[in-house]
Amino acid sequence: MIVVPPLVAEFDLAEYVGIGLSTNQIAYLAGTLFLALFGLSALRHASRATGVLPAVWVGVAIALFAGALLLAARSFPDEVPDWLRPWTETDRLTRAAAVAVLLGCAAVLLSAYWVRGSMSRLACRMAGLGLAGVAVWLAGGWFADQIPDPVREWTVQSAIMRAIVVFALVFVAAAMWVRQSEGPPHVLWRNRSFTPTAIAMAAILATRWFAIRIWPDLPKADVEFVAIVLGVIGTGTCILIAAGAYLLR
Repeated sequence: MIVVPPLVAEFDLAEYVGIGLSTNQIAYLAGTLFLALFGLSALRHASRATGVLPAVWVGVAIALFAGALLLAARSFPDEVPDWLRPWTETDRLTRAAAVAVLLGCAAVLLSAYWVRGSMSRLACRMAGLGLAGVAVWLAGGWFADQIPDPVREWTVQSAIMRAIVVFALVFVAAAMWVRQSEGPPHVLWRNRSFTPTAIAMAAILATRWFAIRIWPDLPKADVEFVAIVLGVIGTGTCILIAAGAYLLR
């Protein structure tokens, strides 16, 4: 059993320092500075890390900053603004930090700067898009009381899944267009022939699922007709170029 000397037990740090803070406030303030500095250090490591490690460091930094905010709110509860006070509750702050971590990891995966292969980069960005969708869906369920009514319908699971499908088609179109091919030119243009079709499909789905809800007077039939015509023209052009390159090989 550890026995604390009476002189140490009666020592009042707040009175000794004389800065107008209680001993508990000094302890909370020290913990806040400690976590905040470690959070900045984690961000510094994230900027220098390679591969998927930045996602790990970003998650660590967000967790440390959330802890620093919680300790700061416990240290000075009267100084917390009214709009920030609900976010200093442990449960709500933990959920907000989880959503922020998912969004940070999604941003790193969407960048995919360390991946060289086009298809590997596409797979990595698809994973990032899925994480972003999960983060938005969780935020819509956890913080429904903070989301305005006009925006709330865009955070339901069906709307998020539709948005993921549209963005996935755009990513597929971009990947097929810039995809590196070690074969002859006609193979490259054959791969590019999928890009106009994917873009046309993304435009049609975005019009049916989102544009009509935002602009009810939008001529959906005309937009879809233009998208189909441009998609057919673009695909046909790529196929003709691929055929010409095949004949001239």
